[in-house]
Amino acid sequence: MAAVLLFAYGAAHAGAYRCVSLNYPPLIQQDVGGPVHGLAVDIVAAVMASLGHTVSVEILPWGRALALIRQGERDCIFTIFQSPEREQFLDFSRESLIPQIIYFYARDDHSARFDGDFAALAGLRVGTVLSVNYGARFEAARPQLAIREVPTLEQNFRKLTLGRVDLIPSNVYTASYTLDKLVGVDLASHIVKLPQAIDSVPSYIAFARGRQLTALRDQFDRGLRALIASGEYRRLIELHRIEWTPELSRQVEGR
Repeated sequence: MAAVLLFAYGAAHAGAYRCVSLNYPPLIQQDVGGPVHGLAVDIVAAVMASLGHTVSVEILPWGRALALIRQGERDCIFTIFQSPEREQFLDFSRESLIPQIIYFYARDDHSARFDGDFAALAGLRVGTVLSVNYGARFEAARPQLAIREVPTLEQNFRKLTLGRVDLIPSNVYTASYTLDKLVGVDLASHIVKLPQAIDSVPSYIAFARGRQLTALRDQFDRGLRALIASGEYRRLIELHRIEWTPELSRQVEGR
């Protein structure tokens, strides 16, 4: 059974909303027997609390999370990239929860290079996580790539060190966290981030269209802007020791 984290703030007219996500540290994660936590969880909880609501966060395989939202069995999902296909069943926030910078990762002894030209990757095996979107540029190139999918990023990094894939795309926050976990088994030292970013993609919270939550979406946008303006957003970034990037600085500074 998936674990659920409940934030209870006791508002007089509180709505109780159910979100789904995947294990996506350090943004969303759950340790064995512990609560769901992470930067994005704290941001969503703080905004919803400011609106007088409670929110639960359920961690599931990403494909299952998307299916529940599509079927209208959950209220919201985060962090998620926007796409035309997803817009058919999701009402995306207009404000980004956090910008995600996507890079390719390779073995340190591999000759793989990326200069922005996906055609140059012909013949290379690219490891992705099931149902995960890596931004418009990667997704447009996906049909021409030799994709190998697995359930988790950690599995992909292990496959990379074994030579079973050649490249892995990932946002820099989750890749850094996962590689730190792998240091003890002497894997991370053999993996490098390629210098050229694939993309910088805003990631959002999105609400199930079938549940008619557009008004809540608009309230959430206002609440998130207020959280950033108050300095609390920056405090949460620093609390979770998230790597500062130019994109993240622009988010905090409102530019």
